[in-house]
This record gives sequence, C-alpha cells and structure tokens, in this order.
Amino acid sequence: MIRFFGCTALFVSLALPGVADEFELSNGDKIDATVISENEEMILVEHPQLGRIEIPRTALKPPAPPNPGLFGTEVLAGWNRNFGVGFSGSSGNSADASFNASLAMARATDAYRGAFTSSYFFASQNSQQTTNEFFMNYQHDFLFSESPYYVFVQGRYQYDAFQAWENRISGSGGLGYNLLTRKTFDLRGELGFGFSRSWGTEAGWRPEGVVGLTANWAPIPGQSVQADLTYYPDFDNFSEYRILANAAYVVAIAQLDGLSLKLGVKNEYDSSQPGENNNLKYYGNLVYDF
Repeated sequence: MIRFFGCTALFVSLALPGVADEFELSNGDKIDATVISENEEMILVEHPQLGRIEIPRTALKPPAPPNPGLFGTEVLAGWNRNFGVGFSGSSGNSADASFNASLAMARATDAYRGAFTSSYFFASQNSQQTTNEFFMNYQHDFLFSESPYYVFVQGRYQYDAFQAWENRISGSGGLGYNLLTRKTFDLRGELGFGFSRSWGTEAGWRPEGVVGLTANWAPIPGQSVQADLTYYPDFDNFSEYRILANAAYVVAIAQLDGLSLKLGVKNEYDSSQPGENNNLKYYGNLVYDF
C-alpha cells in the first residue's frame, strides 16, 4: 500500500505543473505561451522570454484531423482511443506481483455516442494466483437532436477465476436522460431492463432491471473525474441484486504529450455470490492516447 501511494505521489508531482498552450506555425516553429486574448484574426500571447506577442491566425499551422485511423487507414477513425497499464511487485518474506491493463475507445456524433471499455487484473502471492479477472463492455446511445432523452443498448462480458461463476454475459437497453449538462460537468441517468447469464453455481438466464447514474467532471484542463453507479435488481427475486460502481481521477502528465495518470477504484457487489459479496479493486496506471 505504501509503495502504491509513493509511486502515485511521484506521478502526480510530474502531472500537476501548469503548461502553457503550444502554438505551431506554418513554417514548423513552435511557441509555448499563455493566451491573453484572441479574436478572429489575432491571438495575443504572453511568452516567458519574449513578452507579449501577436500571432496572426493565418500564420498558424492548420490542425491535423482529430483521431485519424490506425496505421494510416480508416480503421477506428474519429474514435478517441487509449491504452493503460500498471504493475507492482515485491520480494522478501513473500513474493507479490500485480498487473492491470485497460483499453478504451469512445466516439460521439450528433446521432450517437459509443463507448467501449475493458480491463484485466492479475495478482499473485508466492507464485499462487490471487486475482485473475477480465471484463469488456460496450454501450451505444442513440441521440435525438437537441433532446435530453436518448435510448441506450449495452452488452458486457466478465471472466473471474475466483468467483462462484467463472463467466458471465449481460445485455440491457432502455431510456436515458441528461440530468445536468454544463461546460465542465455532466450527469446522466438511465432506466431499463435486460438479462444476465452466468456459468457456475448461478447457471441460467436471469431477467433484471437497470438503474444507472454516470457523472463526468473536468474542473480544469488536463484533469477529470469520472464515476458511474449501476443497480441491477433480479426480476425473479427482488431481494437479489448486483451493483457495479466505478470512480477514477485522470490527470495529464504535462511533460509527455498524450500520456496521463489514472487512479481509480471499481467494485462489484453481488448479493447472491457465496462468501464475500464485494469484489473491490483499486488501481493506478499510465494511460496513453493513440
């Protein structure tokens, strides 16, 4: 635990210093400066050595198309993509090792939002596995012009070698509503129904409801807080239910373009799970946008 938070403090110290805006000119020169004011023709900036400079917009290099496809193709063009990885280990009286990785993609247009997330967690102690789990999730939201309402469909697969069930799939759909939309904060609520299918002690199809909340907050550029909570009541037995909860803090590492530090927790509560009902994970990893 001490090692984890020590590494966290180191990365945060690298990430927190402020960074001036970077301007690239059409001749290839780059200027790091802070914007003072701007209009349609000029940008007035403050440079640490050169003082205040007026940069004509016509002198700026045209921006590259956002999120080009992979390897010069159209594959995943327009999608935000990132990959994260984190690990730790120790040796002495015991030999411990842990590893986690994530892959996420998202895209938003006027007609839809799509979001794919996945994570893998592995840990061992004295060469014996203690954690081995994976999940992937895709949600697609159908948007209606300026309406705060939307329709969502979602599919999820989970593998966990240390649960009474080993594999689980689930699917759901329903109606969503943008409860609050601000420049730096948004909150969405969702209500629907679906199913889950587990292999193991809970084998069989189970109808279930879906009640969810998702929040995103970006208090300052380069930093964001993400959180979601979803409640799945079992329609066959309302005393049984599942809860999925996630929270993460993401901060850009100023010195390295496209790299950020992500600190998060995830928890799944399953009332019908034999033994320990909670499955809590906390993690830290480096995330690279590609």
